Amino acid sequence: MKKAILLVSFGTAYQEARDNSLECIARDLEMAGGIPLYQAYTSRMVVEKLSRKGIQVNTVGQAVKQVLSDGVSCLFVIPSHMIPGIEYQKMVRELENYRESFDAIKIASSVLQEREDCIRIALLLSEMFSFCLDYEYILMGHGSEDASNIRYQQMNEAFLERGLFNVQIASVEAKPDLEDAIRNLQKRSSDKKVLLYPFMVVAGDHARNDMAGEEDSYLAKLRDAGFQAEAVVKGLGEYPQFRKIYIDKLLELL
Repeated sequence: MKKAILLVSFGTAYQEARDNSLECIARDLEMAGGIPLYQAYTSRMVVEKLSRKGIQVNTVGQAVKQVLSDGVSCLFVIPSHMIPGIEYQKMVRELENYRESFDAIKIASSVLQEREDCIRIALLLSEMFSFCLDYEYILMGHGSEDASNIRYQQMNEAFLERGLFNVQIASVEAKPDLEDAIRNLQKRSSDKKVLLYPFMVVAGDHARNDMAGEEDSYLAKLRDAGFQAEAVVKGLGEYPQFRKIYIDKLLELL
C-alpha cells in the first residue's frame, strides 16, 4: 500500500511567508512521516494569483488527482487551518468525493477543533511568546462567519483561566475584534506597551497590512487610541514548537 501526506492550507501569495511557514511545516512532516508529501491550497484566489506569477500550486482536487495518478492508495491529510471553519469544511467535502478511490483517507483535525484545544494552545503560546506582565498582548486572528468562530472567544477565556489577563485575541473579520480589545485595555486603564502578533499560521496579507500596516491597521489604530504599540510579523508556523502540533497529528494518523 503506497502512502502519502497531503498538507492543506488556505495559502498565501507571499513567497517569504510561504518559505518561512508552510514550507517548514511541509519539511517537518515529510521528515517525521518518511513518506512523500504533497501540498494544496483551499483558496482559489491565492492559487490563481500565484498562477499569474508562474507559480503552480494545486487546489485540493488537483492534488488528489495527482496523488492518485502517482499510485497512492492511503492518504494522510494534515490541514494547517486554525479552526474547523468554512475553508476546513470545504476541504473535507472535496476529499469525501474521492474517498472510494483510496483504500483509506485519514483527515486530521484543525488546530482548535474542540474547546479543549484552546487550553492546550494557550499554554503553548505562553511558552512560545514568554508572556510578560510588563506588556499587553493582542493576537490577531482571522475570524469567520462560521459557528466555529467561537474558538476565538474560547481562546480568550482560556487565557483568563491561566491568569493571562494581559493577553487577548482580536479577529479581523469577526468578534472579538480590535475594538473589543481596545475597550478591554481602556477598562483596565492599561498604559503598558502593546505587542501585536498574528494568531495565524502564515504572516501573509492580513499580518503585513491589517495588523502591521502604516494606515488603518491594528498598529495604527492602537497608536491613534493613545497606546504605544509594536507589531511582530511572524506567523505561528515559523515557530518549531507550533509546527510540532502538525507532526503530532500526523503521527497519530500513522
